[in-house]
Amino acid sequence: MSKKRKIISMVVIIIIIILGLWISGIIPKQIARISATNYLKKSFPEKQYKFVNVEWASSFGGYAITFKDEKGKTVGFIMEDKYFPITPTQGTNALEESYKVEYKGISDINDFYIHSLTDDYTDIRTLPQNYSIEQAKKDNCFVIGATIYNDNLYSDFMDKYNKKENAFIRVVQSTTEGDIFIIDVLYEARNNKIHIVKDYTRDRFLAEEDRTIKYETYEKTGVLNYQNSQYWVAYNGELSDENTAEKLINSGDLFIIATIN
Repeated sequence: MSKKRKIISMVVIIIIIILGLWISGIIPKQIARISATNYLKKSFPEKQYKFVNVEWASSFGGYAITFKDEKGKTVGFIMEDKYFPITPTQGTNALEESYKVEYKGISDINDFYIHSLTDDYTDIRTLPQNYSIEQAKKDNCFVIGATIYNDNLYSDFMDKYNKKENAFIRVVQSTTEGDIFIIDVLYEARNNKIHIVKDYTRDRFLAEEDRTIKYETYEKTGVLNYQNSQYWVAYNGELSDENTAEKLINSGDLFIIATIN
């Protein structure tokens, strides 16, 4: 066999091998991985992702690819096309929305519940109406009633707040009549802002118009000493001393989250 024929034979063998690898999905998987990695680096520069897995998903017409971020959270999306998967599609919208909220800021209650800090908690708007103190204990909430449960969560929250680190806590309190109200508190370090969602829909003794869910923001959080008690509060401006605290309480610039002493 001449040298030219040998070269042609080698080229044909190489092409056949490449085609085999391509058709079998081995090469497309690597293309999907490289393309997805580049997409994540370009779209989410403040995040760090580690590749986990890629598999063909026939029902989606592409490769399902998963990564883990720096906090260990798994994210996934589809890289479209069987043989040349370079386009990220299904699953990327939620990823981009979450990133926008976490790195550009929370602007409403919808943003509040797609932030990574609230991932482990059910959206307050979809909690069942019969949600109970007992369930709140299991759900890792700061529970305040005849007995206080999970009070370490308050300490952890304030420790992060003082260090200017993102923090979240769900506070569940019982009323004197046996109902509950729920308050979600999120500290957004990037914008140095306190975000609060208040759920008063479960208090049957409130007037109908007051049984609502409200989203509000405050500048700071801290402890207010007032009439021989200590209150955990969110507020704007500066906390007053005991003699003038009532003016701040009635101004709308202060919200009492819980009594802590």
